[in-house]
Amino acid sequence: MDKGDSPVHKNWDPVTRSALVILWGLLVYPRLDPDMRKREKEPVADRNVVYEHFREHIGSRQKWEEILARLKQYDYIRYRDGGKLTAGTRLLTTVDAAKMYKVYRTSVLVRRLNQLASQKSEE
Repeated sequence: MDKGDSPVHKNWDPVTRSALVILWGLLVYPRLDPDMRKREKEPVADRNVVYEHFREHIGSRQKWEEILARLKQYDYIRYRDGGKLTAGTRLLTTVDAAKMYKVYRTSVLVRRLNQLASQKSEE
């Protein structure tokens, strides 16, 4: 893959790339993980809940909205039912799932995702 073929997100700022990783973990990882795959059909995330949980990594609400607009523009995410986010084509195809899965499987974020999923299923 030459520079002209590299994914557009490679040139984004660190905060936007961090948000991309967080959203990959919420919207793609559950499709790949055997334990999480059983819980729901298509992973969705509420944009406000994601912001509240990860605002220390994202920054201001305005920055979050700018990130979401960029991700939507390039089809990394899609909106469903107002504030619900689902994976767009690029989130599913452009981000290297093999590398990300290994990192996520052993990360603190996965434990946090599992806690959130457990809380959600208890409600």
